[in-house]
Amino acid sequence: MPESAEAQIKQALLDLLEKRDIRQITMKEIAEHAQVSRGTLYLYYEDKFSIIEDLMGDMQEGLSEALYEAFKHMDTLHLSQKRQTVHPTLSFVHQHQSFFSAMMVRDNVPYQNFHRFFKDVFQQDVMLSPIHVNLTPMEQEIYGHYRALYTYAIILYWLNEDASASPEAISHKVWELVSQKRFYWLFGQAVEAGPEENKQIDRRVVRTRQALQEALLDVLAEKKDYAAVTISDITRKSNIRRATFYDHYANKDELVQAMIHQSCADMIDRLTVSASPDELSLAEAETALASLLSALSERSPIVRFLNPEWGIPHVIPSMFKALESFYLHQQLDIRAGKKLYAYYVSAMIIGLMLYRLDEGKAHDPRVLAREFLQFLDVKKYKIVLL
Repeated sequence: MPESAEAQIKQALLDLLEKRDIRQITMKEIAEHAQVSRGTLYLYYEDKFSIIEDLMGDMQEGLSEALYEAFKHMDTLHLSQKRQTVHPTLSFVHQHQSFFSAMMVRDNVPYQNFHRFFKDVFQQDVMLSPIHVNLTPMEQEIYGHYRALYTYAIILYWLNEDASASPEAISHKVWELVSQKRFYWLFGQAVEAGPEENKQIDRRVVRTRQALQEALLDVLAEKKDYAAVTISDITRKSNIRRATFYDHYANKDELVQAMIHQSCADMIDRLTVSASPDELSLAEAETALASLLSALSERSPIVRFLNPEWGIPHVIPSMFKALESFYLHQQLDIRAGKKLYAYYVSAMIIGLMLYRLDEGKAHDPRVLAREFLQFLDVKKYKIVLL
């Protein structure tokens, strides 16, 4: 296939994704939009998801090259001296904005894991290591998750909150933010509950919802595929009538969102402190963070939902939304702006959780908490090209 035809197919899918979910797009539509025959399309792509994989591979390779070119003549990165420099990742995103907007902002490809996308780039090609520190393999893995999620968060912030800003303007805010970062940013004071949250819920309603939630987890454990789970499966498992299910939730996605919201509320409880966060000692922060990591049992809903093999859509974006609300209410003076801070800190928490559930299972939660907190006050890095 001529290169131009392959590029046309990829661009055709991106164009269609600007308006609709990947699940609503057909191969016939892609062929028509790309102006190629369906036979030619199927000769090179088995299905629409293989086109997405090809696009993702192109973008990973391109971003890797951009980062390598930006850092190959440097051996040290001083955050305090980078404020007038364009972040190489943001330059690349700006050049390929249609891809990142379609894939990240509109949630039109709900099963793609952008945390993994960025993690693969940063761990395979460019590593920023705290200066004067030789990172252990465990520390490198933690840092890979941390950097992947905060990059995801910064791009999400840009596209969601400040899309008209230039890469230079966003880069300035990023350098400003990360040069100010502190370990106590992870914690906050209690946020006053709204009228809906304060409202007493009938105990029968609580029991019914709990039964439906437990049934969903049981069915997921059996089928290991969210798309295969039906409302009938959930109601049969819970022994609750189908009509009763719809009294509480419009569909299974709404049930999942309610469970994610509750899981995030539980996480926030563990990150809530009574005094001002900047008064926390490192030891107190370590204890609180270790408590959060210890609570991530195999049975907890959020752990099940974060399993990429089960195909549950929008989990990380939904977690971002819940955590962001908590951090936006904190009384901190953030030069780069509270919104960017909220995105950034939410990403750090989710990144650490993902590490704990992946490579970090064998490590003690207190050790993970201690190693992670050390990154948050670092301002100077050595650059390692892999």
